[in-house]
Parts: sequence; structure tokens; C-alpha cells
Amino acid sequence: MSNTSLWLNLAVFTINLVGFICLALASDRQGEFLLHRTPSEKERLIFRLLGWPLLAVALALCWQGWGWSMGTVAWLGWLTMAGAGLTFYLPWWPWQEKKPVRARPALVAKAAPKAVGADNTASTSSDAIAGKNGVAAANSSAASTTAGATRTEPTKAGVAPTASRFSTRSLVFASTLLAIPAAFMIYLAQQGPEPVFRNNALQGQIGPWSFALAETDDKAPISGPSGAHRKAFQIRFCETCDPHIRRAYLQVSKPEPMPAPRQAFNNTRWTRAVDVAIPPNIQLEHQLWLTVEAKSGEIYHQAFDFHQVSPVTAAFIQQQP
Repeated sequence: MSNTSLWLNLAVFTINLVGFICLALASDRQGEFLLHRTPSEKERLIFRLLGWPLLAVALALCWQGWGWSMGTVAWLGWLTMAGAGLTFYLPWWPWQEKKPVRARPALVAKAAPKAVGADNTASTSSDAIAGKNGVAAANSSAASTTAGATRTEPTKAGVAPTASRFSTRSLVFASTLLAIPAAFMIYLAQQGPEPVFRNNALQGQIGPWSFALAETDDKAPISGPSGAHRKAFQIRFCETCDPHIRRAYLQVSKPEPMPAPRQAFNNTRWTRAVDVAIPPNIQLEHQLWLTVEAKSGEIYHQAFDFHQVSPVTAAFIQQQP
């Protein structure tokens, strides 16, 4: 059976991300953005020859870890997360070229309007002279104002103001974006692999089909609403076995002739689960019985000792009066 460990998920995500970076370097726009120059045709070919095989390697790892059906779904999920993460992270690429900010032109004050002469009805020479003097004074004032407004502070040669590479909002957004896969990795690390993928799962074969059988947790059977104790188990058949199996059952003691429907596993593919009722007068000799019904009609039975599948259940049975 395959193993769905944290390292498998991390490897698939990392390989997909590196593959997308190689494909981005092979493109015109992103390649020039990341390399600060236009990549040559030889470099583009090399990046493509690296990018596409890396994505194929990630798909092969998923098929090996989860099978071709679930592996394809897992690969598409990590592919989407890697592509979206790279797309949103490119604007904050740390090695991008700094672009100078264009300085705003200084505002120029408008010249004051020229003074109009005295009243048109006035016709004396003194008034005309006074009007001419007023116009000359206004022109002089406007010229001095314009000259003062157009003066600008001298700037240092060779120094141009630049935009801040990162802002607080950008850093918060980028950190949140990068925290999504990190949080998912932490969640997977806390959950661990499914019980059927752990090393202590019982590996066996019933009829022509191989399987892995395990208890859902390492806790003793718990008491249900009716007072009877129950214990949860999981089973997973091989990838090519599921299409040929109609139903699988798990119960205490040998079924005659078929187990009750309530003892059937709840799924028909991949990992299946069931809660097994533990009778009050149970003994270790009763064993745990697995029944598999094929779609062709054959019925297969196989018994297991409680110590093989669930040591805590065996200890619980020994403590019963």
C-alpha cells in the first residue's frame, strides 16, 4: 500500500512550483521580468525541457502515492495552488528591477491680469499718465511673481527618487498568500497518514484482492447511545480491486450466511469505514471476520485475531468480566 505522508505532499507542491518557474522563465514577458533581459532561444528551450518534465514527475509521484484516480486529483490540486501562488507572488518578486518615479513638474503661478486704464469717460492728460504708470507697475509685479514662481530648488545630479519596493499592505497580502500552503502543510503534519497507510496496518489478501485493514484510532471501544460498545475500522483494497467488489463487511464472529447490512463498509471505493458492534459477552476466540462480496456473486470470508488488527480492543475484551 502507498503512503500519503507530509513529505509526499510537500514534494509534489515544490516540484510543481519549480516547474512553473521554469516555464515562466521560458516565456517572453515573465522571462524578461525575472531575468531583467530577454531570454535567448537556447535558454527558452532549456527552461521548457526542465519545466514540463518536472510537472510530469509530480504527476508520477501522485500516481505512486495515491493511485491514478486520486493521484490525478491531488496533482491538479497542488498544480492549481502552485500556479496561483506564483501568479500572485510575481509582483513582489524580490529581485525585480527598481523603476524611478517621475518627478511632478512644479506648479507655475499665473500672471496677474493687466490693469485696465482709468474710466473711459476720463480724458485729462493727468489721468492718462496715471493709467500708464499703473499698467507699468502691474507688468513689473507680474514679471517678478512669475520669475519667483518658476524658481525651483536645485536637485542633486544623478539622484532620482525611487518608489518604495514594498508597502505594508503588499507585505501583508504576500505573507497571507504564502501562509495558505504553509497552514495546509501544518494541518497535514498534524493529521498524519490515514490509518490504512500506516506501518501497523494489517496487510492481507482475500480471494484475488489485496487489502490493508486498520483501526481508525488507538482508543478502546466507546459506548454508544444504546449502551453497546463500538469500534471504528478502515479498509482499503488495491486500485484495480475496487471495480470488482460490490460490498465489504466486518463483524465479530462468523456470519451466517451473510453479514447484516449495518456491518457493511460505508464506501464502495478507496478508503472504506465501518463501526463494529462489540457484544457484551465477547471473547477473544470470537475473532474479527471480514466478508467480501464480488460483483460476480462470489463470497469470501477471512478471520483475524483481535491482536492483529486492534491490540487496544483485545485488551478491552480481556478486561471484561
